Formats: sequence, structure tokens, C-alpha cells
Amino acid sequence: MYALGPSRLSKAGQYLAAVMACGQGAVLSYRSAADLWGIRPAASRLEVTVPQVGREIGDIRLHRSRSLGPPDMTVLDGIPVTSVARTLLDLAAVLRPSDLIVAIDRAERQGSFDLTAVLEVLSRARGRKGATALRRAIAAYEQSTQKSELERRFKRLLETTPDIPSPTFNAVVQGETGAHEVDAFWEAERLAVQVDGFEFHRTRRDRERDDASDADLELGGMRVIRFTWDDVNEHGDRTLRRVALAAGLRATQTAA
Repeated sequence: MYALGPSRLSKAGQYLAAVMACGQGAVLSYRSAADLWGIRPAASRLEVTVPQVGREIGDIRLHRSRSLGPPDMTVLDGIPVTSVARTLLDLAAVLRPSDLIVAIDRAERQGSFDLTAVLEVLSRARGRKGATALRRAIAAYEQSTQKSELERRFKRLLETTPDIPSPTFNAVVQGETGAHEVDAFWEAERLAVQVDGFEFHRTRRDRERDDASDADLELGGMRVIRFTWDDVNEHGDRTLRRVALAAGLRATQTAA
């Protein structure tokens, strides 16, 4: 490959050159693809996936995959690259679980994460390395997604009554020995609320952690209440009255 123009290629130019050097069917992949998508910093070596065995080329790290199909590939900024869903499957084989979740979160935040596409890629994984790790990460993502939805519904519920002032959402509150993030916090009333998705699927360790957090906040002078999905969605009137009572207020308008 030859480059005409500036003496130093941009990163995008290096990525395109690497793919072109690897021949027909080659696509940018793994950490290089993640970097192009903006969900994970690149590794020191360029990474490209090819459909069949090929010769090693310079500093390019070649990955070989006969299962790479049209749904797994796309073009971004003129560079053939694995889709976000396929990139996440590849990353799952080389990253720690915590780093994989960060990549998923970044994809979700920028709007490139498609759960349906990831599940489709997993359905074709056929025991590929990384498939189990990605399934576990997706399970954690689905749980956090439900919690986020529950937080939004709780916020809408509060908006149905003018008698309860708007709290600070996702606030960091100081307990007796440490800081804790709470879903809603009324500072003047010293009231913290946590909403719990997947109430009946949390582990014993989860419950112990929640109890310890609540205890530390209470020792720090806070009142802590936890609400479940049903509390917010099925028993909204009762939930509003509990918030009002804990905050020393009187809710005169009930939830619709």
C-alpha cells in the first residue's frame, strides 16, 4: 500500500490501509473496530478479521473467521468494519467482564447499541469464545435498563402531584462512613429513595449490599425508602403518600 499526501497517515487512514492490505472480505475488527465506533480505545496493533487463512502482514493482528457474514459487517467513514453487535462479541473474547460492560454502556449512550442485533449475533455464535461473557453482560445491561425505566416512571409519578417538591435524581449522598448514589434525594427533608427493579431476582449478596448502604445512610441522618416496580406502577397513590409522609408533607393529589 502507498499513501500520497501527508507524511503521516491519520488513524482512519491507517485503518483503511490495514483493511485494504488484507484483501477481499477483510474488515476492521476487535479493539480497532471498537475504537472506530468510539466505544473502546484501540490496542497498540491494528486488528483485522479475514474470511479465510491469510498471510501475516506487518504489525496487523489477523483474526480469521469463516462465520463472518453480511449482518456482521458494515462500512463506517468509508472503512469496512464489523458491526457494533459483532464488535461486542469479539471484545467479549478479549476483555474483562467489567471492561465489556463499559463498552456496552458507551455504545448505548451514543445510540449505536441495538439489543436485537446483539441477540441475533449471539444466536449465530455457536459456542464462539466470548459468547458466554457477552450473554452475561447483556443480562446485566437488561437489568440496568429496567432500573432506568423504573426511575423514569418514578419521576413521572412524582410529577402527578404538586405537593411533593422535585428531588435531585441520581444524587451522591454522604452516609456515616461513605458516599452512596441514590435514585432520588430530598436534601431539606433528608429523604433518600431507591427504586429496585428485578425485586425477586436479586441475589443474597445484592440484598446484603443494599442493607449495608441503607444502614450507613440512616446512621448519617437520612431516611431511606425502597420502592419496587409494583409500588411505582401498580400502587402509585400509596407510594406518593409514603413519600409525602416520610418527607413531612401532605399529598392532596393522587396518582392517576
